[in-house]
Formats: sequence, C-alpha cells, structure tokens
Amino acid sequence: MSEEIFKVRIAGFTDTGLRRQINEDHIDFNQELGIAVLADGMGGHQSGEIASHMAVESVMEHLRSMADPESSRAITGSQLLEYVSNTISYSNSMIFQASEALEQHKGMGTTLVAALVRDGFIYAGHVGDSRLYVFRDSSLERITKDHSLVQDLVDRGFYTEEEAREASVGHIVTRALGTKEQVEVDTVQHELRDGDIYLLCSDGLSDMVADWKIQETLRERMHDLDDAAQTLVRVANSHGGKDNISVILMQMAVQ
Repeated sequence: MSEEIFKVRIAGFTDTGLRRQINEDHIDFNQELGIAVLADGMGGHQSGEIASHMAVESVMEHLRSMADPESSRAITGSQLLEYVSNTISYSNSMIFQASEALEQHKGMGTTLVAALVRDGFIYAGHVGDSRLYVFRDSSLERITKDHSLVQDLVDRGFYTEEEAREASVGHIVTRALGTKEQVEVDTVQHELRDGDIYLLCSDGLSDMVADWKIQETLRERMHDLDDAAQTLVRVANSHGGKDNISVILMQMAVQ
C-alpha cells in the first residue's frame, strides 16, 4: 500500500450540448473528501434527469459518509470496493422502485461512474457506458469497459476500437441503473501516482471526441484543471455536440 498522502484537486462541468433540450446528465464532487460521481440519465418525460439526480445524490451521500474523517474507520481495499458496489446497487434499487411506482417514470434509468480516493488508491464503480480514464505521463488510458452493445461486438472481435467508433450500430447500453431490480456493478482499484489526472465522463464526450484528442487536450491544458474540463466540453460541442456532455477531472498531487 502506498504511504504517500495525496491532495486531490477536482474540476467538473456539464453541458446540454447542441442537439438536446434537456440535460439528463448530473454530476457532483467533493474535493476535500476526494469523491466524484457522474451519471447520464435515460427515459422519456424528463425521467432520465430524475434517474441521474437520484443516482448521484444517493451515491454521494453514502461515499461522503464513508470518506468523512470523523467517521473514518480501518477498512481494506477489497472492503472499500464492496462498499462502492453495494452503494451503487442500493441506488439501483431506489430508482427501480421509483420507476415501478409512477407510470410516467416507467423504464427510466441512468449510467453511473463513481470514484473515491483513499490511502494512495482510487476506488471506482460503474454501470453503463460512462467512463473512467487516467492521464499519466502525458498518456491517456481507459480503465473501465463500457457495458454496451458496441463494446460487446469489440470484445467478440467484430470490430476494433477504432472501427467501432465509425460503425452504424445502435447506441444501446447493456447495463443501467434502475431498469432492472438488480444490476451487476463493475469495480476497479487503481494505484495513484503524483500528477495523475483521472477523467470521469459521459458518452457525450467519448462519442464526440476520440481518445487521442482528449489526450492532446489534457497535455495542453493540464496546468489549469478548470480550463481543461471546460475545453473538453467545448471540443465535444465543436464536433457536433449530439448529446449532453459531462466531465469531471481529478488531479493528484503528493503532499
């Protein structure tokens, strides 16, 4: 386990984009506690907006409770990952019950990616195609795998990652919060290094902007985190802005 203590700087922005009337994405973060949560809602009658807000607020509340120094307790990495997973599963149950209770919210759901920094590691959980990347040594690496039809086809060898970006495959997520009574949550534990920037984003960024362009933007703007996050949103809009766009950047610095 790393004995280094990291200070976390966070910047986040969400934008409706150029083609949508409503922003169904929702983000929240707590820089002091090193927490960030991002969700991309789906469903008619503004239900996607409700689902994403429910998910982010629920997960943030539980992660704040876990990360609060006053209530902090000894916990292993595997226990933390289990806590993150259970927290997201609880949020799934809340959204599913709400969608079952009200006809106008039937079928609502949301993707989600959440991250918590603790003891030299970042602990993350995700459902759907909202992503977590790490920008390290001027290079960008994706550390989550989309739960989507396109990703399944890549995994089966029908497309390369590059070909998949141009493929005329319907934009279908294979997992989401709220659409079923239970959901499988993927988790990841990643060791921090000084200078790392972790990127949480909705598909409004990743569908519009290739990884190499995200990498180039972070190289150019990494010394001003707010500017970097806003620039990524602007680039997505300049490439068409077909969906809501959400970006959270978490920068690590050894104290």
